[in-house]
Amino acid sequence: MLRRLNLDWLTFVVVSVGYISAYTITSGLVMPLQKIFKPQLPVVFSLLFLPHGIRVLAVYFLGWRGILYLIPCSYLMWAISVYGSSIDLAILSPLASLSVVYVAVRMVKTFTESRSTDAFGFSWKECLAIAAIASVFNGIVLSILHGNSFNWILMIGYSSGDMAGQIVLLLLLIAFMKINRKLSKFI
Repeated sequence: MLRRLNLDWLTFVVVSVGYISAYTITSGLVMPLQKIFKPQLPVVFSLLFLPHGIRVLAVYFLGWRGILYLIPCSYLMWAISVYGSSIDLAILSPLASLSVVYVAVRMVKTFTESRSTDAFGFSWKECLAIAAIASVFNGIVLSILHGNSFNWILMIGYSSGDMAGQIVLLLLLIAFMKINRKLSKFI
């Protein structure tokens, strides 16, 4: 089954560990700080949602297979949030978030015709455009799923947290690549 879908375990583990780590940092560090400094904000969104960056990068590099890799860990973290932290999230939230990222990737890659010059086909500008589009779509869809009607505050909260998470994740990746490049000169 996995071979027919062109999936492999190593990629699944890397994507899952990245997503679960980002979610753990968000829920274990960012959310408690957010409750201290901004207690008036709803607990259903984070002002720095790092897993959005993992979703964008996974779907950017792996295409539709990125969604398949992310579904198990997305639902695992959804279950922990809903049942462990008593955060009221709709059961379709993970699928909706993954779907809007795929739509955003297709939109941006179609519009730009993926003219990146990097060896891996990576363009940080494309990633930021994808993250911005997916953040807005995600904010709209999740605000509707959360309250059965559109809510501007939730939409802006989800969108800003997703976008901030993507920016921070890209900055961390850029710093990691620079450090890796400098260290590789010594080897």
